[in-house]
Amino acid sequence: MSDQWFFLRDGVRLGPVTAAELRGLAARGELGDSDAIWTRNLPGWTPFGKIRHHFAPPAASETLTALGIDTVDLGLDPPRPSAGPKAAPSYPMEPKDRIARALFVALAVGLAWGIRGDFGHLLGAMYPGAILLLALAYVSGQESLLRSMPVLAAACALGIGYGGNMSYGILHGYAQADTFRNYAYGLLALFLQGGSWGFYGGALVGMALERDRAKWVDWVGGLGVMIASSFLMYWLVYEAIGFDINPPRSNSALAHLGGALGLFGWFLFRKLPVATRASMLGFVGFGLGMAGGRLVGNVFHNLEGSFEINHWNTMEVSCGLIGGFVFAYGMLGMCFRDRATDKPLTLWDGIAAVFVLGLIPLFHLLTRVEDQDRAGWGTKLAEYGSSWTASGIGLSLQFVVLLGFVGAALWLYGQATGKERWGALPVLWLSFVMLLFQNFRALYFFTPAKQNYINMHSVFWLLFLAMVAYVAWREYQEGHTDECDSDEESDTVPWKLWSTVALVGFVIIVLGAGLVNGPTTMKTANTRWPVWSWSQGPFPGTSPSE
Repeated sequence: MSDQWFFLRDGVRLGPVTAAELRGLAARGELGDSDAIWTRNLPGWTPFGKIRHHFAPPAASETLTALGIDTVDLGLDPPRPSAGPKAAPSYPMEPKDRIARALFVALAVGLAWGIRGDFGHLLGAMYPGAILLLALAYVSGQESLLRSMPVLAAACALGIGYGGNMSYGILHGYAQADTFRNYAYGLLALFLQGGSWGFYGGALVGMALERDRAKWVDWVGGLGVMIASSFLMYWLVYEAIGFDINPPRSNSALAHLGGALGLFGWFLFRKLPVATRASMLGFVGFGLGMAGGRLVGNVFHNLEGSFEINHWNTMEVSCGLIGGFVFAYGMLGMCFRDRATDKPLTLWDGIAAVFVLGLIPLFHLLTRVEDQDRAGWGTKLAEYGSSWTASGIGLSLQFVVLLGFVGAALWLYGQATGKERWGALPVLWLSFVMLLFQNFRALYFFTPAKQNYINMHSVFWLLFLAMVAYVAWREYQEGHTDECDSDEESDTVPWKLWSTVALVGFVIIVLGAGLVNGPTTMKTANTRWPVWSWSQGPFPGTSPSE
């Protein structure tokens, strides 16, 4: 039994104390049966009376044995064992604590999504996907998530990375237009596309976390349904109806949306509550994140007369902040099933940890640092007045990637030795590695400051420091407790709540665009009706002065 115990008195958490000290408090009447206690072996805050028997005084036989006196068997029947106490009920996470934990996930994913904007596509999206699960597992405090963190993070990286081949640049242009038909359509398309992006990450993780383990038919059948519904949606909208969602760009988003709808229906048919909940939260969170992030970007776009800021960066960070918060808030408090194996580390854990912390940065080096980048480093460094050379930048990037593999080794050591307090290591390590990678690749470390210009890459470092501060505060508070809802509540999908959040949130975003969009946002806008881009000159029917 753990020898670090905590208890609540007047709503204040006290401890840690040893089991002997806890027994003494009970003997003196300072700890009653209704008082809540907790240790890492309990699923949540538990009334002391439910486990008082663990703190009973030593039995007489134990005392005699300790004195060197053997007990005598009188041949009497042993006492009939009692049924024992019922399983201790779980206690839901306090709202303020839940918000604080979800905010950490929001910071981590907001930073990751902002950095992703520099790389894009499938690989770029894997980084925030991995961060989403690393952060969630850390703040959950649940041993089952912490022990399975490598595999879950890799699954979420692949799921969200799958959405990276969708084209959304022109959709953001529609959402900057000043006509209701265009900006409402653009925001709706962004909501559906961002939702599809988050859906697949939530779906993979939810399948892996099903309390009644998902069967092979769930996986294979789900994949088949997803593929079939992807082709069906693409054919129906683009081929049969002939609607092009963002000419002249790709319509692959139709296939992603169709696959998400089909797979969601499969989860309902197979009665997979965790996969249903996780995929729904991914859809709502990142749908609102993509549309809401565009609105935030438009707001900052309008402020360009007061100061200069990259409104695309603000959009991307906001997308991650909103998506990460919604997903984490909805998932926190669920009781997840125990890990399938008692082994502290498996081969799959090792492969997944190396993939998440080592291979993702390495693949960025191999595929996102192009010859034209290397050719331009020397010229820009000289222009900035730096003594660094292009070869120095290249070596620095290689060193940063090596740091990723070092982090993977440390992570695996912590997993193998059961160091639960190392839960923050992978999320902070990957965030730091990708921050360094981005700053060296784009020479942000060397770019001179400009007057009245807010460099979002400096804001990225502030987000990272906020993450570090949260971890330091939590560890000072002895880490995260693992309060969770009951099994029945964990298997319930809160349809009404999150459907309402999605609807109300989207309406607010559209209304906000009506107030924000105007001549300034039209400078970088596109329209679907008529098909027009800001690069083609004035909007049809307006004069150049307008």
